[in-house]
Amino acid sequence: MRFLGIDLGTGSLKLAIVDEDGREIASSGAAYAVTSERPGWAETRVETWYDALVDAASRLPSTERDAVSAIGFSGQMHGVVPADADGRALRPAMLWPDTRASALLDAWPEPQPNPVAPGMAGPLLRWLALNEPAIADATRHAL
Repeated sequence: MRFLGIDLGTGSLKLAIVDEDGREIASSGAAYAVTSERPGWAETRVETWYDALVDAASRLPSTERDAVSAIGFSGQMHGVVPADADGRALRPAMLWPDTRASALLDAWPEPQPNPVAPGMAGPLLRWLALNEPAIADATRHAL
């Protein structure tokens, strides 16, 4: 049996195929840039992630890819991808190092057991509602 692990990181995607004993059989990865259209913004287009997955997967041995029985996935923490009712991204992903929502943290007053940071989904979605209302209105899922 073979298992495929996918790690979607902030600046790269990594793949590993392991056997039932956890031994690595093959691995691959693809780097990509985090874009910053404005100071403090940190974004990645979801198509960039998809292209990285296709690129990295194409460099794994086809016999090992064909033997994969299950897939495990992990992704970077925080951030948000607003998606429509069909699951399509409505804009680039806003990532955890993004600080555009810094001025909006008053909605989460202290004390907090877990402090809220500007790049978390809550503040980013609040920013979206205030600054990109058409996208906020079309959003049905926050991934």
